[in-house]
Parts: sequence; structure tokens; C-alpha cells
Amino acid sequence: MLPCNRNNGNVQDDCDGWRDKLVGKFILENDEATSLSSDEYVRHSDLPQPNRVLPPNSIMTMDYRPDRLNIRIDKTKRVMGVNYG
Repeated sequence: MLPCNRNNGNVQDDCDGWRDKLVGKFILENDEATSLSSDEYVRHSDLPQPNRVLPPNSIMTMDYRPDRLNIRIDKTKRVMGVNYG
């Protein structure tokens, strides 16, 4: 997993706490029904702005934005990792 780079290039392994909050949880749309318990998912509206959710094999722009949280998910929408950029 890549470290979180933010604040003038300083490495922050926890991405301002987002790694612990998100990895292993599912990303759900705001109105999406679920039978998951509240500690197993995060609503898209609860993610920090700016962000981008990256499914497997997705195409992404190469622009670097140190304030944007990239959230990598698997095919079931489970968060696999996060980094700034």
C-alpha cells in the first residue's frame, strides 16, 4: 500500500485517519439500501472532499492533487486502500 503524502510531502501513514476509518468497509451510495451493520459501510456523502473512488482496472487521470483522497475498492465496493493524490 502506498503511503499518504500530504502537507508539503510529509508522509502520513494513516491519511489523516481515513485509512483506519475506511479500509475493509463498503462504500455505499447515499440512498442505497443495505442489510450491513453501520460499522461495515460508509456512505459516499460521508467521504472527505475532494475524493475519487477507484474500482479495479479503472482509468484515472494523472493529475496530482495533494488534497484529494483516492479510495481504491474491489469489485464488491470494499475499500482496499487509500492515498492522497
